[in-house]
Amino acid sequence: MPFTPFHRFVKRKELEALLEDFWDKTDIPDEIYDNFQRYYPAFVHKLRSAKYNIERLEEKLTTTSIQDAANTIDDFMFEVNMYIDGFFYNSGSALDILARVILTLFGENLPDNVYFHSAHQILSASRASDPILPRIETPTWRASFSDYRNTLTHELILASIINMQIDTSGTNPITNIVLPLPDDPRARPSARKYNNHPDVLNYIKTHFTRILSIANVIFGDIIQRAKTLGSFPL
Repeated sequence: MPFTPFHRFVKRKELEALLEDFWDKTDIPDEIYDNFQRYYPAFVHKLRSAKYNIERLEEKLTTTSIQDAANTIDDFMFEVNMYIDGFFYNSGSALDILARVILTLFGENLPDNVYFHSAHQILSASRASDPILPRIETPTWRASFSDYRNTLTHELILASIINMQIDTSGTNPITNIVLPLPDDPRARPSARKYNNHPDVLNYIKTHFTRILSIANVIFGDIIQRAKTLGSFPL
């Protein structure tokens, strides 16, 4: 499944190839292989969807003139919030599905509800000193990210004001539309402050890269251990 994110994600294809190799040599049980094929494509799909929303948001912000945005403000704000919403939804889901992939390859039984922190909780209970645990700890930025995502899902839209960014370094000034994220997403729009994340596009690009990096490190650890063991589950 072709996918070229703007971050090195080389361990993804290596993991795919390793699973197929083990499957061909019957070094992986049917149930684990089937569940990997069930969850892993969904994980990649969510990443691709998140990247798509980033690209569409960037295109909208960099190709729309200030005048056009002002003349069609309702439609403009609807579209940019749709892309922001899509990014948070898909990237948050990707992390949760990643937990299913991890638990599957470790041969753990999956509860009905699995979130990213579930992988750490379940493996901590059964393998208290396992070296994978530091890899799957909830990152420090997760709470803020989840607050934005949950607010979008259940309460309010995030982007409610437009700022202009003017680059005068060249011969002709370049004006871009910039959308800030509110410091407190649950504050009513009229009471919002915008100090922490002044550019939503930079924010979501940074967090997408973080998600890819987490997955790449985890996959690298799993690949190394599986090669040493010669089979799955770990």
